[in-house]
Amino acid sequence: MQLPRSANPPVTTHERYIDLGGEVSHIFHFGAPLDLAYEYFLDVPAVFRLLPDALDCSGYGPERYRLIVGATDGHGHSMAAIFDLQLQIDPGRVIRIVPAHDGPRHTLSGLVFPGALSAEAVFFPEPSGTMVEYTVSIDLSIPIPSVLRLMPISFLQALGERSMEFKMTHMINGFTRNITRDFYVWAAGEG
Repeated sequence: MQLPRSANPPVTTHERYIDLGGEVSHIFHFGAPLDLAYEYFLDVPAVFRLLPDALDCSGYGPERYRLIVGATDGHGHSMAAIFDLQLQIDPGRVIRIVPAHDGPRHTLSGLVFPGALSAEAVFFPEPSGTMVEYTVSIDLSIPIPSVLRLMPISFLQALGERSMEFKMTHMINGFTRNITRDFYVWAAGEG
């Protein structure tokens, strides 16, 4: 697991940002045939709704999805990250999610900002089922709320990096538990 990576904040005249990113990987083992595991992961909205703090994931076009993840900044401010996604497949072997740049305008209120999310699920047959190597990478530029703008950017960047590490760990652990449980419930209904 690699956490976090950061970049220098962009230079703007109106707002200040904290750039954050992280990547996590997990290996799933399912006691089911590869084609069944592959079919399960093809349902992008159902899989991404299993992420902790996912508020919604729905399609907006052919092989295009919008994921909205909510959070708080620890000071009572709610925020949401919007990830527009595009599905790419190598049938029976790889499912890739890459950032899309053609999503519709959002109608959410509050502190809302776009993010970039990439994911890859690689499928391997095993004697007792299927192994799935799953990797998720997230990059965000989070606007600094006005109440925090007087704080030094270095302090806010360090705080953001620690928060991102905690959030990514929380998300992958919850995602792992939720997928493992949900897959077997889903597979029982398919059989």
